[in-house]
Formats: sequence, structure tokens, C-alpha cells
Amino acid sequence: MGVNVWQGRFRERLATFGFFVFMGTGTSAWFSRLPSVKEMLGLQPSSLALMTILGGCGALVGMVVSGVLTNRLGVRRSMLLAASTWCLGMMIASAAIWRLSLPGVVLGLLFNSAGISLWGTVNTVEAGAVERNAEHSIMSRFHASYSLGMFLALGLGSLISHLGIPVVVHLSVNAAVTLVLIICCLLICPSDPQGDDTGPAGDTGRDGAGDTRSPMRKQVAAWGDSLVLMLALINVALEASEGAVNDWSSIGLVDSFKAPESMANLAPTVFAAAMIVSRMLGPWVIERLGNMASLYLTLLVSALGILVYSLSPVLLVSLIGTGIWGIGAALGVPIVNTLATRDPSMAAQRASVISTAYYGVSWIIPPAIGFLADHTGVRPALLPLALILVLVTLLVRPVNRQD
Repeated sequence: MGVNVWQGRFRERLATFGFFVFMGTGTSAWFSRLPSVKEMLGLQPSSLALMTILGGCGALVGMVVSGVLTNRLGVRRSMLLAASTWCLGMMIASAAIWRLSLPGVVLGLLFNSAGISLWGTVNTVEAGAVERNAEHSIMSRFHASYSLGMFLALGLGSLISHLGIPVVVHLSVNAAVTLVLIICCLLICPSDPQGDDTGPAGDTGRDGAGDTRSPMRKQVAAWGDSLVLMLALINVALEASEGAVNDWSSIGLVDSFKAPESMANLAPTVFAAAMIVSRMLGPWVIERLGNMASLYLTLLVSALGILVYSLSPVLLVSLIGTGIWGIGAALGVPIVNTLATRDPSMAAQRASVISTAYYGVSWIIPPAIGFLADHTGVRPALLPLALILVLVTLLVRPVNRQD
């Protein structure tokens, strides 16, 4: 490999890490201030859930177009469109919170979820291409950088809340800074990123070399692929679990232990820290246990963490539960993304299905916990997630296909 090629690959990998980090810092700022948003708008858990579910409908747009857009626009332009759409949504939501307008917040979240769905697809396609060409497992470390961004944003959110900085200022500045940082990553990334390559990768799948179907026909085919749908099911279970941490773990500590927002945010922060460690060690674990054994383990350990968090009568033990939860949830999504992007000719379409499940569900299923929480309290309302994870473990069959 020539020096210029090596430098280009290094810059591209650095930019890809940036895409994940700044997605984590950008999106998690919202979660760090949810208790304040809930209080400012005077919402019950069920009302907060309905607001988030309606706002999450923007991900349905991503379900239809994100794979096609990524194919047609390429990684760089698709990333700019995704980050800009997300930023616009956060600006609208921030202004609406300032005006105490619930419909305005929903409108902002619609743009947010549409942008995140496309952002997730671009991240998956590009990270999958970089991993294919690296010829060793690095996907979990890209996701570790997302968890690092999440950890930093939640910690900063706790500090900002403690200092009394208004929610509107925090969220709007965060959106603008995130967009600027993504643009910087795009300037670092080479003009021909590996994620734009849709040629054959030497796999044995039927969608490899010689596939002349249009991007839209490939998108329809991806939604009918049993392997992709099974991987999406795994992502649904894991993201329902991870999204619940962001939406409810801090609120659960406030409700159960009367903890202040700055302390309650330790729950998702501990979760993110546990994910960072687990994902950094991920390649070592996956190479020794294999993809499917690692998937089964991640689902069951996540379920255990939920039980500890939800049933503990002590704040400290609940926080330990979120750490176990994070360790378990860490490797599932990287493994799923690796399996989904092995065939470059279908990577964008399959990634759009996976990322729609991954990011779309985080705006729909976890908020629905609020309806149950009105009757049981927040922490007990999370227990059904543990059952879902166990059921998915029993339903998932081994993935042996190479495409």
C-alpha cells in the first residue's frame, strides 16, 4: 500500500470515528435534559412518551429513503444532509421548549428522528466498508466512539444542569457545535470514501457481482431478506433496551430515590462508560467466542442488568445495574452491522433496514414505557424489556450465511 493510500485510509478512519463520536455527543445532550424538559412542559410520563413517539415518526422517512439516498448521494453528502436535518430539528425543538409549545417540540423531533435515521445508515455503510478493507474486527470500536460521545454528553449535561444553564441554551448550542464538528470530519474524509464502493467484495451472496438492480429495488429486496429481518429483530430488542436507559433511567432514579437531575444522570453515564470498555474489548471477545455466542451473551447480560436496576431498593445498586446493562448491550449492534454490510452492493440498503430498527425504535418503543410507568412507576415499567431480550435470545437462529 502506497503512502498516499495509507494516509487516505487513516484520514477516512479518523473521520469515521468522528461521525460516531459526534453523533453520540449530539444526540445524548437531549437525553441528559429530559427531566428538565418534562418539568418545563408539565408532562406526565405518558405525555412525555406520546410526545417522543410522535416525534419519532420521522424515522419512518428514513426507513424508505436512507439506503437510496446513501447510494445516490454518497457518504459525504448524505452525512451532511443527515447532520443538517438533525441540527434543524434540535433548533426547532429548543425554540419550542422556550415557547412552551408541545406541538413545536414534536415538529423538531420529527426532523431529529429523520436525520438520525439517515445518519445511522451512513455510519453503518462507511464503518462496514472500512472494516471490510481492514480485514479484522473493528466495528465495535467505532461503536465505542459513539458510546464515548454519549458518555461525554451525559457528563457535561449533568454539569450544565448543576450550574443552572437553561435547557434551551444547552440544546441549541450543542446542535450548532455538532454540525460544525461533522463538517470538520467531512473535510478530513477523502473525496472518494470506501463506503461509496458498491462493487463485489468476493462474497458468495446472490447480491454481489453483477447486481444491476436500481437502489429502490434493492431497498425493497432488503426488507424481504430473512437474514436482514432477523438482524433487525435483534437490533429492535437491543435498542429498546438502550433507548430505555436514555429515556428513563435518570427519571427512574429521580422518582424512586428523589435524586437531583445532576446525580440521576449518573445512570446513563455509567451505562455509557460500561459500553465504552466492553466495545473496546469487543474484537478480542468476538474473535474468541464467535459472532453468535457473543450475541447470545450480550442479550442475556443486558436482561440481567435491567433486573438489577429495576428491582434494587438502593440507589448505588441500581447504578451498578446500569453498568451491567451497558456491558451486555455493547456488542450486539456492532456484530449486527458487520453481518449486514458484508456485501458492498447491498450494504446501504441493508444498513438502512438495520439503522431504521436501531434508531427508529429508540423513538417509539422505549417512550411507550411511559404509559405503563403511569401505573407502576418508572423502574418497574422497565422489567418487560428483560423478558423481550430473553425471548429474542430463544428465537434467534445461528447466522451462517456470508452475505
